[in-house]
Amino acid sequence: MKPATKGGNGTPRQGLRFTRILLRNWRNFRNAEVALQRRAFIVGPNASGKSNLLDALRFLRDIARPEGGLASALAEPSRGGFKQVRCLFARDPSALVIEVDVGTDDAPALWTYRLVLQSRRIAGAGEQVLVEEEKVLHEGVPLLDEVRGDGKTPDWLVWTQTRLEQVQQNGQFRDLVEFFASIRYLHVVPQIVRDPRRMLTAGDDPFGGDLLLRMKATPKKMREPRMRRLSEALAVAVPNFGRLDLQDDAAGRPHLVAEFHNWRPHPAKHSEELFSDGTLRLIGFLWSITERGGPLLLEEPELSLHDQVVAQLPAMIARAQRLSGRQVIASTHSQMMLDAPGVGLDEVLQVKPGRNGSTIAQVGDDPMVRDQVIEAGWPIGQAVLPLTAPIDIHRLATANVISD
Repeated sequence: MKPATKGGNGTPRQGLRFTRILLRNWRNFRNAEVALQRRAFIVGPNASGKSNLLDALRFLRDIARPEGGLASALAEPSRGGFKQVRCLFARDPSALVIEVDVGTDDAPALWTYRLVLQSRRIAGAGEQVLVEEEKVLHEGVPLLDEVRGDGKTPDWLVWTQTRLEQVQQNGQFRDLVEFFASIRYLHVVPQIVRDPRRMLTAGDDPFGGDLLLRMKATPKKMREPRMRRLSEALAVAVPNFGRLDLQDDAAGRPHLVAEFHNWRPHPAKHSEELFSDGTLRLIGFLWSITERGGPLLLEEPELSLHDQVVAQLPAMIARAQRLSGRQVIASTHSQMMLDAPGVGLDEVLQVKPGRNGSTIAQVGDDPMVRDQVIEAGWPIGQAVLPLTAPIDIHRLATANVISD
């Protein structure tokens, strides 16, 4: 299944995307729900749950992937098991719930998926994570509606797997499974991109270890024009930048090679090992938003980039989406990102921490923000980011952490 395909007039058909997410007892979120647009920017204080909101979608991806499943998704190192992902603020009911709508602008609830997990003690088997409820609706019609046992039945092992991950069971909603599996999370770490050993074992590496292999795997007739467009964009953002190419070394490993103009008649050539952090992150961002695929989850794409470059990222996402149809959801702390022309109040999601866990809302739901942006003409970032600052942040500079 492709999230976006070409229509008869050459324009991309509307692709599937997440339109709503509900979280209960997931990491920071005891009870949170929000609508999602095709392009979304998540803001909030440090440690409020921005990354954990992205990880809830990534969790569905890890269950649905052919090599995945519920057990491996929970055991993933960044999660560390059920006890680590269940909300610290959880009270009765304490089950973990993830529910999403997937659809289009015209049919926002084309698919609905609901997963309820609980940890129970099984005689002779100790503590086990069981699927207590799993539902799939297509256009409101239930294709799967199971409320399972409490683990006391002899076949309790049945409840340790989702139907989502079972090929024999998910035939009626295979399109939804493939949509979940197509999600990609990206947080480019330049040191990892530069490390040639990483690509030997990377697989699907959220930190960019497979970036060069993905470029190489792109068919030549698609890769070469994309590299030319990438070169043109980088020449605008990076001083003295010339042409970007992809070349194999003697061992067959791909490397980025860029020309940099100088006073000599011929440009100097450098591989990615000598690229700046900002250049590598910008390359990863530009390549990923132009790839066809499912939702792209980005972690602070503004890192290492000049503010004026950051200000152009939302427009570049929107332009790429017109061709790929790909949903892009990004966490950010950047005012320049939110202040960019065209960013709407419904595209900015604010995570608010509290004593009973974090909540999520579109910033347009806040009357004060709406008045500042719509009536007073403030840029969105100017109105929203001060609301995400820790209380008494001015005291940090005078905190007694540095001895005289």
